[in-house]
Order: sequence, then C-alpha cells, then structure tokens
Amino acid sequence: MTIKTILLHLNDERRARQIVTRGADLARGFEAHLIGLHVFPAYLMTPPGPLRLPAEIIGSIKRRINEDTESVKAAFNEVTSGQPFVAEWRVVTSERRDPAKVVMDHGRAADLIVASQSDPDWDLSVMLDFPERLAIESGRPVYVVPNNDRSTGFPKRISVAWNGRRESARAVFDALPFLKRAESVNLFTVVEEGESREGVLPDVELAAALARHGIKLTTANITTVKHSVGETIHEQAKAQNADLLVLGAYGHSRLREFAFSGVTRHILKAMTIPVLFSH
Repeated sequence: MTIKTILLHLNDERRARQIVTRGADLARGFEAHLIGLHVFPAYLMTPPGPLRLPAEIIGSIKRRINEDTESVKAAFNEVTSGQPFVAEWRVVTSERRDPAKVVMDHGRAADLIVASQSDPDWDLSVMLDFPERLAIESGRPVYVVPNNDRSTGFPKRISVAWNGRRESARAVFDALPFLKRAESVNLFTVVEEGESREGVLPDVELAAALARHGIKLTTANITTVKHSVGETIHEQAKAQNADLLVLGAYGHSRLREFAFSGVTRHILKAMTIPVLFSH
C-alpha cells in the first residue's frame, strides 16, 4: 500500500506556497503524482435571487479572483519546477455555491488530499476554507497543514492518537504509507477519568498488527480529566516532538451543518503540526 496521487486544495494565494511545498515533500517521498487544484469561484459574481451586481463591482471581483488564481498558479509552478515527480495544475470554474463539493469530486480519485487549516482572518474563509468537510465527507484521508506550519521535509516522527473506534482504526490504516517510512512512531491512548474501556481493543493488539507491517512503535496510556482529551492529544504530540499527528475525525454532517466532537474541533482550531484525519 502506498500513495501515488496527491491532490492539493489551493484556495488562498497567501497560503498556496506553504501547501505546495508540503505537498511536494510528500510527492517526493512517495514518488507520487501531484495535482494542484484551484477552484475559481465564479458564483461570487452572481448573487442568489433576483439581485444583480453593478458592472463595476463584478469587474472588481473578477479582477481579484483572476489575480489570486494567477498568484496560486505561479506558486505551484515555481515550487514544482524541476522536481522528480509529475505535477499537474488544474483550475475549475465553479458556478456552485458549495465549492467543497468540487474539491471532493476531484479528491475522491486521489489517495490523499492536502488542505490548509481554516484561517479566521481571511475574508473568504467561510466560503473557501473547509478542511473539516473534506475530512468528514470526502472518503479520503486528509492531510491538514496548520497556518503556522514549521515542519520541513517528509514526516519522520509520527504520533498516533488511538481510542479503538472506527474512525481511529480508519486513520491508523490510512496512515500506513506514512508509518512505514517514519523513523519513530508513538501510539498513545487518552482516557477520561472514569471512562469505561470495556470492549475496546487494547493498544497492544494494534501494535502487534502494525508490527506485522514492519512498523516499530512505542505505546502509552494517558488519563486525563473530562472534556480535555483534545488538549491532551495536542500536548502529547508536541511533547513527542512529532511532525505529524494521526487522528480519527469524529463528527457528521446533515444539511451542511456539522456536529463535531470536542476533540476534532479542538485539534482543528489549535493544531500547530500537520494532522492526518480520516473518517
């Protein structure tokens, strides 16, 4: 099992170079085909209902979108030029008012989606930042890069948060291509005080399964107070000097409204290292 197609969700020109750089690190490590996808949000020029924007406003919006698109493309081409992998640039003009679906349509034909953490300071973040939707709805593992990312190169020190649930199992085995290439893997289970663990697969069983893939790892069990699991996971990954955290994405969507577990919500907001989410 390996990763041969990586899709980058390139939305914001300010963060494009960071995402492409991280994607290039992964593409080199996996010898993968790298796709840079930029969604041109044409729907911004056609508000819903009978309203019509003045021509000068439409022109201003179009110029800004075109400038952003060209800036993202330039960053993609510059970072991928001369690299030992195939790089493909895609622009999709979308009339949909749900650009996440465009990214997911393309992402479902990839082994891995790379996206940026949401940026509350970006004026288009509400419309064009949606790593949580990709993690929950795409059906693919999603590698989320923090806005203040300081990591370099291919992940070498990986922390895995395990709780025995379906999402956690999916994340661990989706991460196998990363785990096999890591220098160190630290698997830890965070348990709330008083939480019943009856019926939960012990981490030693998971460690044995991973060992059959040639993965050596350490295990630990950590007890924490109620409602602080997300914070504990984040702090544990930092303490282990991890450059990647593997985590199940817990939540569901209905009518485009999301209900996330406190753990997923905390990590998405507080993350300071890349996180590989799977649902």
